[in-house]
Amino acid sequence: MKLALSEDQTILQDTLARLFREESTPGRVRAAESTGFDPALWAQLVEMGLIPMRAPEDRGGGGLSLLDALLAATESGRHVAAVPVAEAITASALLLRLDTPEPLRQRLAQGAVATLALAPVVEGQVQVVPAAAVADIIVMREGERVVALTRPTPAAKAPNSADSALAILDLSAAGAGERFVIGQGPAAADAHAAAVEEWKLLTAASLAGLAQRALELAAAYSVERVQFNKSIGAFQGIAHPLADSATEVDGANLLAWQAAWAIAEGRPDAGAAVAMAYWWAGQAAERATQRALRTFGGYGLSLEYDVQLYFRRAKLSALLAGDPAQLLDQVAARLWDDAPVPLPDAGDIGIDFGFGAKAEAYAAELRAFVEANMTPDVVKKKHHSTSGHHAGFHKKLAEAGHLFPDMAVGGQPGRDRYEVMAAAPLWEDLNWTRTPIAVTEFVAKMTEMWSTPEAKAEIMPRFISGDALGCLGFSEPASGSDVFAAKLGAVRDGDDWVVNGQKMFTTNAHNADYILLLARTDNSGKKHQGLTMFVCPLNVPGVDIHPVYTLQDERTNIVYFGDVRVPDRYRLGEIGDGARVMASALGIEHGGAGYHAAQTAMMKHAVAWARKPRNGVAPLADPALRRILARAAVNDAVAEVLCRRQIWAEAQGVHNPAYGPMAKLFTTETMYADGQAIVAAAAPWSLVRGLDHDLDMVEVTMRRALGMTVYGGTSEIHRSLIAEKTLGMPNSRS
Repeated sequence: MKLALSEDQTILQDTLARLFREESTPGRVRAAESTGFDPALWAQLVEMGLIPMRAPEDRGGGGLSLLDALLAATESGRHVAAVPVAEAITASALLLRLDTPEPLRQRLAQGAVATLALAPVVEGQVQVVPAAAVADIIVMREGERVVALTRPTPAAKAPNSADSALAILDLSAAGAGERFVIGQGPAAADAHAAAVEEWKLLTAASLAGLAQRALELAAAYSVERVQFNKSIGAFQGIAHPLADSATEVDGANLLAWQAAWAIAEGRPDAGAAVAMAYWWAGQAAERATQRALRTFGGYGLSLEYDVQLYFRRAKLSALLAGDPAQLLDQVAARLWDDAPVPLPDAGDIGIDFGFGAKAEAYAAELRAFVEANMTPDVVKKKHHSTSGHHAGFHKKLAEAGHLFPDMAVGGQPGRDRYEVMAAAPLWEDLNWTRTPIAVTEFVAKMTEMWSTPEAKAEIMPRFISGDALGCLGFSEPASGSDVFAAKLGAVRDGDDWVVNGQKMFTTNAHNADYILLLARTDNSGKKHQGLTMFVCPLNVPGVDIHPVYTLQDERTNIVYFGDVRVPDRYRLGEIGDGARVMASALGIEHGGAGYHAAQTAMMKHAVAWARKPRNGVAPLADPALRRILARAAVNDAVAEVLCRRQIWAEAQGVHNPAYGPMAKLFTTETMYADGQAIVAAAAPWSLVRGLDHDLDMVEVTMRRALGMTVYGGTSEIHRSLIAEKTLGMPNSRS
């Protein structure tokens, strides 16, 4: 896996960022609104060789990759540049690849503007052609012919809210201009169709760039604007919508990159990935620019403020390819109907969203082991909650080295993060609980890092052998996510600590042998001071575990401690140093990556249900349901790229405090929203359990997802963190 740009790509990105920042200022953009075109900026792009960047070098191009073109489109979008970057790059590459006459090639080299007609030409029908009002050459498809149309004078600019240089043309009309057939036959038609797919990706990148810049403008304004003696960015009503959009826009950028990678790898889902990337970027940019504009209040509506430039351009770019609902139909057709999609040559893009052969081999090894050991008594225990824990199967996993694969055991190094995450979907595919293993591993890692030699010698062998389980004792009834407000008290008495109080939501406590316990040992300082962490045995007098049953068909617990004596050897870290120990514990949390497998499994079940005939007709034939499922599939794809970025950052030591919260926020919120939408579309059958296993799994995952929006910090906490860490907004958590 590699999500970092190469040195050459970084130089290209920095060069273009500087160029557009200096030469596509808001003043220049406004000055070009009458035509939608900045000829001086265009001349600079031609001079630096940017426009033919995607054509092969032996055809007069730059031979650069699809990702390089995405970087160019992103930077042009960030500055709403009044030049047709996406159109010109794709049209020029097509012209140079096909049998274009030499005079036209020369015109391109001299700076002629080329654009692409997105729809096939139909006799007597007009279509909107982007940049046609300033284009010297329009590349279009007539049946199986690709034609270069030259015009003696530019077409008339069609009035539009974005002041873009688009035109409405009947490209079949005899007087439209001079025609040059530059390709014929299926291969030529496919080449044009592939260029349109590339245009979609470049436009998606441009939308992501402009949306990101609009959010930056809004965030900066939210810091400057004071209301009720506070910066308005400190209000959650301002911060949280912008955080949602920051997450969505990051997802849009990553989804475009992932589509380029899918093309480069020849993946069967590459065509669907392109359609997803364009549709999602339009949705994300529309919401981002709307939220950004609203942050400015009435000023955002004023043409004197720059944010409205981004709102208008986002609307145009998102809708140029037509009704977004029809784009969802395209996603559905490419995912489930195997609709063929001609795609461009991506070149050597230099990034990799895959976990790698080593990781996939381990995933296959684990799957084979699990399937071989799924005896009937194990199968009977299958459940997504801790009630599915099977002690014998747990022990077998330990003996085979699969229990805590990323931990070093017996002198053997642990498996890397990519191996562990490649194997993770297995458990959701089987509806098998990983919770007892996951929380035990959490406790084991904390014990390994912080405990005394005596406690470590007692506890670690039991965890590693599969003979003991752990649970977490952080939350309390009155403190919720504010773990540093813990009131459970521990008072020193000789070599022991006497513990009194209670812990809430102690999932797996009824199976566990040890609890990771945050206790207050000193009340004299601030709330984050005077805390001490313990790893406490649960089979001691004074511990009382009561079940708490949840909406998700799960059991959690409340654990009462009444004069429980805990020997000091079970202390983790120094007395009063619990906040620092806790910080390392929170570092073990892995954002949304641990939740995403449930979202993907839900989609598999939803599609499996939709393919089954009911009264002779499969639900998947219903256009409305197809769009609901397509939207859910896009959300699943966005969640995946956000989670993979988080995994990559963890593995490479790249520290960005927003990556985990973004992945977790988006994954859990969309899992619930899509689950709810599918359950509603499947009603009334979804109301009755036992009619269809796949539909049951969608319904229960929907309920589980609601809980996931709370686990590991609520969505509101993550939104505040994202606003602060990504957009530089004030603290909105107080």
